[in-house]
Amino acid sequence: MIRWPIPIAWLVFGVSLLGTTSIWLGMRGSEHRSAQRHFYGQTILITRSFRHVLGDYRQALRAAAIRAGSTRPTQDAWQAYDRSLGLDGSLPGLETLAFAQVGAPGQIAVSAIFPYNGDNARLLGQPLRDAGMLPREAAPDALLMLPPTPDAGGATNRPIMRLAMPVYPAGAASLAGPAARPVVGGYVYAVIRLDALLAAAAPDLLRDIDLTVQDVTSSPPVTLFDSRQGSRDSLEDQATSLSRNEKIAVDGRSLLLIYTANGNFDATQGIGWARSVLIGGVALSLLLLWSLLSLARMRIDVGLTAQRMSADLRQNESRLYGIIQSAMEAVITVDEQQNIVIFNPMAERIFQCSAMEAIGTPLNRFIPERFRGFHERHIENFGKTGVSERQMGPGRPLWGLRANGDEFPVEASISQNHDAQGKLYTVLLRDITDRQQAEQALQASRNELARLSARIQSIREEEKMHIARELHDDLGQRLTALKMDLSMLDVMLPPDAKALRERTAAMHELIAATVSEVRRIAADLRPVMLDDLGLIPALEWLANDFATRYGIKTELRVHDDPTDLDEDTATALFRIVQEALTNVARHAKASLVTIAVSCDARAWHVRVQDNGRGAGTDQLSKPKSFGLIGIRERARMLGGEMHVYSVPGEGFRLEIILPRAGEGNTRVSTGAPQ
Repeated sequence: MIRWPIPIAWLVFGVSLLGTTSIWLGMRGSEHRSAQRHFYGQTILITRSFRHVLGDYRQALRAAAIRAGSTRPTQDAWQAYDRSLGLDGSLPGLETLAFAQVGAPGQIAVSAIFPYNGDNARLLGQPLRDAGMLPREAAPDALLMLPPTPDAGGATNRPIMRLAMPVYPAGAASLAGPAARPVVGGYVYAVIRLDALLAAAAPDLLRDIDLTVQDVTSSPPVTLFDSRQGSRDSLEDQATSLSRNEKIAVDGRSLLLIYTANGNFDATQGIGWARSVLIGGVALSLLLLWSLLSLARMRIDVGLTAQRMSADLRQNESRLYGIIQSAMEAVITVDEQQNIVIFNPMAERIFQCSAMEAIGTPLNRFIPERFRGFHERHIENFGKTGVSERQMGPGRPLWGLRANGDEFPVEASISQNHDAQGKLYTVLLRDITDRQQAEQALQASRNELARLSARIQSIREEEKMHIARELHDDLGQRLTALKMDLSMLDVMLPPDAKALRERTAAMHELIAATVSEVRRIAADLRPVMLDDLGLIPALEWLANDFATRYGIKTELRVHDDPTDLDEDTATALFRIVQEALTNVARHAKASLVTIAVSCDARAWHVRVQDNGRGAGTDQLSKPKSFGLIGIRERARMLGGEMHVYSVPGEGFRLEIILPRAGEGNTRVSTGAPQ
């Protein structure tokens, strides 16, 4: 350990600062010289590229001049010639290539132009701009650069350069003649955008270097192009010192290329390396100082932390022991050999064995013999998975073995962890004997209630059938006999007994209404056609009666005729549809109800759907929804299912699925509970 970190840290900081400063000064000078060499080489390349592109323009204009002198091209011939050479793609920055023919003295008019677009089309046939600046006699291959037209600020309106070459009527032959030349017959005239020309000539180089092109033949000099237009970042001192000029002569006119390194010039970025060395050295010294101070503080903190950890460990062990001892579940911890190391009081009560007897013995003594091999493999496989905890034996009962030999069902979960002695497995389990007994009793009670409910439904149907038959057979016959007696009495009345005849007519109507009402009540209790004709005719009668009684359009759609339908299933389906229609009449406010009956190889399907206001989840779950409860109970007694689909404002759909007889589905017996 270092005993005196502060003086040593300051000494190291001073030495590092001196060394860093020396390195920084050396790197600064070296990088400046390297930047100058790099900058000079790049500007030479840009000037060379610029001259090369001007040479391409000279050759292109010379060929065009020979062509124009030989054929005096029309606009179509000129455009076809230029397109065949591909000048718009091979000459960067070319805006216009025109042939201007000399006419009357002092007039030069544009007779052919390329490309022929909106702006150039207006120039065709018009006098050539700056025609007065073009000489009437010139060498055949002279490349003339027209002077710029500066605006009030001393610069041109656009970054363009205009080149011209004379055209002689004799064509190519005139170019090989004597020194005395005839008068110029016209000019091939090119308008070039300098920004596009330079971007094509040196695209990557101009990214790091600012370029200004000036026509210095004019007085004062006129700026043709300046890449520094717009906002510019501030430059480093060394970057602003990197600049140089070069001249290019074009037949008597001089272009001055002014190069200046900008903030993107890669050589100027080297200045940051020296600064980074200085900053890094200072930061390293400060880091070392902080490290030495932290080292001294750490020596004190380590001792205090060790004391606190020891105290916390003892406290946590005490708390853990208290939790284990007071836990309401049996807690058993075993080592890798599955020998018990922890056995809490609840485990003592469940397994009827004291902790003194259990600790150190194998866990297998508390597992029935038929499960011991499986349990050992389960623990071994669990240790290989690396999972911290999981449920044991999900989906199947587990069994424990008390000290007296009794077996009992348990629920258990297992976890694993490592300590200094190795891997430990902890099992949390509870005795679920009472819960299983309660579940069995509850299931038995449910079965008894289901049988009772089925018996009540059967008795109700029998009672309804009995009452319906009594009304139809007994009361109906009595009313019919009374009607016949009343008819005989009406015949026996004297002709002048008008009042009595009116009285008997009223009695006829009353008896007829009573007979109709008795039939309706009997049909509501138990339609006779359900027993005589079957389910489908009974549903047809129910649909017609419902539509007539409530004014709601009702459609019955039968996809399969249930010829093999047993009586219980037919009665249940009829009552379910009847209850569903009652709910529609009471709550739905619908205008259309559809009843669909179908069957497949396994089950009968019934769907009752309306276009009413529907119902939400809260309405369906009301405890007083006895209609749906009754429907669900009828379906459950026959081993079927009920499904409800409804959204407020989108109608209500009830679907019933009842298994066909003989499909192996469990149905509740309708016999009386024993």
